[in-house]
Amino acid sequence: MAFKTENRQFVCSVCGTASEHTIITETDPPQGVPDIDLRPDEPHRSYMKYWVMKCPECGYCHATLDMPFDGEREYLSSEEYTGFGGITGVSEKAGEMIQKALVCVKNHNFKEAVQSYLYAAWILDDEKLGEQAKACRKAAVAVMDGHPAAFKNDANFRLLMADLLRRSGDFDRVVREFEGTAFTSQLMTAIAFFEVNLASRGDAGAHRADEVPGVSAK
Repeated sequence: MAFKTENRQFVCSVCGTASEHTIITETDPPQGVPDIDLRPDEPHRSYMKYWVMKCPECGYCHATLDMPFDGEREYLSSEEYTGFGGITGVSEKAGEMIQKALVCVKNHNFKEAVQSYLYAAWILDDEKLGEQAKACRKAAVAVMDGHPAAFKNDANFRLLMADLLRRSGDFDRVVREFEGTAFTSQLMTAIAFFEVNLASRGDAGAHRADEVPGVSAK
């Protein structure tokens, strides 16, 4: 099965327009090994396209359109929003995910904003749009740098930062901030060590969790 979908109608919380969208209703547990940024293996990575909805009337993007927006409707026609925060040359679905990230920032949901930029980067990775994927990862880092209180003491996002920095080419910062770093989890410490090792070699590529020395991933 992997996953099942069905079409449902949603009412946009911004403009009140009703529209039909495909949602995931059931999934099997992932079987493959994820990447070290936790991107799942196939077939689960194929349903990313269902992780964001866009209102056909006002352009509002979110996980579901009935989720509230703390900003003004005018923002949805702003240059920042329609221009994908300055990240040019993106595909339609990646653009929607970037706009969801921008909405999450307006909603002060900074963790979901980071995740949305990461998901956009995954889409762009698949489309071989490396510079745009790098820009999305840099945007995610900027959210974390700009709102440190939201991520304070969150080891998962701290470790994700290492991968975002490395994949966007900021190798020096990875080594500077993560060399010798110990997490409470041995697994996370091993991944951080692996990230530093990759960064020290100038490796900005994707890597799977089972590549981390001493880690058994299933």
